[in-house]
Amino acid sequence: MSFYLIVRFVHIAGAILFVGGLAARQLVRSLAAKAGDVQALLAITRAAGRVERIMVIPGNTIVVVFGIILALITKAPLLGFLQGSPTNWLLVSLVVLLLGGGVVPLVFVPRGKMFEMALEEAVASGRITRELQEKLHDRTVALFHPLELAGLVFVMFLMVFKPF
Repeated sequence: MSFYLIVRFVHIAGAILFVGGLAARQLVRSLAAKAGDVQALLAITRAAGRVERIMVIPGNTIVVVFGIILALITKAPLLGFLQGSPTNWLLVSLVVLLLGGGVVPLVFVPRGKMFEMALEEAVASGRITRELQEKLHDRTVALFHPLELAGLVFVMFLMVFKPF
């Protein structure tokens, strides 16, 4: 068994963890709007957060780190035309992943903190508040989660078909 095969296996396993985590998190999050009481909503939110911490974040990290290692091992042109190569799918993949990663601190983290504050207030009051309802239906978050998935599917397409 070669080092290359081990790295490739870990990269693919990370991708499975990442994609599975995103799908599981979205499935759990879809239940939040249907929660009948604040305790059920709290349990659903905790479950989604756990999926994020156990699957999504580690899977994403593994995919990126081992993908870069894999590219270096195979001498693949990570920077495409910037390093004089006609092959640019890796560069485009990196750009898409960096843009997707930028959404986390710019959108998901601040809006998640606002949601957590509204959830704490709702738990203290014993009911789902209007403010919490608004945070549950945040249009910005609702826009960026599907874009996150679309970016991931696009990168998977690039990895498989290597169109350019």
